[in-house]
Amino acid sequence: MSFPALIRSTLFAACLGGGSVGVLAQPAPRNPFAPPAAPTAPAEAPAQNAELQFCGFFGTGAGARFCIFNLSTGRSKWQALGQESDDFTIEAFDAELKTVRVSQAGRVLNLKLQAASIAAAAPRTAPTGPVPTAAASQQALVESVRVNPTPADERRRLEAVAAEVRRRRALRQAAAANAASENSTAAQ
Repeated sequence: MSFPALIRSTLFAACLGGGSVGVLAQPAPRNPFAPPAAPTAPAEAPAQNAELQFCGFFGTGAGARFCIFNLSTGRSKWQALGQESDDFTIEAFDAELKTVRVSQAGRVLNLKLQAASIAAAAPRTAPTGPVPTAAASQQALVESVRVNPTPADERRRLEAVAAEVRRRRALRQAAAANAASENSTAAQ
């Protein structure tokens, strides 16, 4: 029997159950297009109104990091699986359900990944009130430049620069005051 025929007969026998081949004995990788498999054991429901929130994760395997937000302190931590901290320890991560099992002060919590919340911002309006025109101050600034300036020319140029700085500062302050008043009315 030739070598390729021997391999074919061995693989055929392994498929019929007559033997095992190392490659065929491994479980097939999960098909990403197949529907999710039913859990073998009922998973605990994610904790409701918990002090901790699961906000995000990145990486895979041993390098994965998980972001846990503590509502009582208002701080979040990026922590690895099994890494202990003062507040909690992340014990397990379920990638399909996007939940982590966290132990905190002797109790175990299952936390579901928080959904992103997107809110519409209030529309911006043009600033109200008189807005100084830039044309006059910019023209004065351009005219104040001289090739061989005298001390009087230099003084006029510096005054024009100072006037332009004051004008821009007033615009920034008016825009900031307008934005602050819009935010306070939107909050009410």
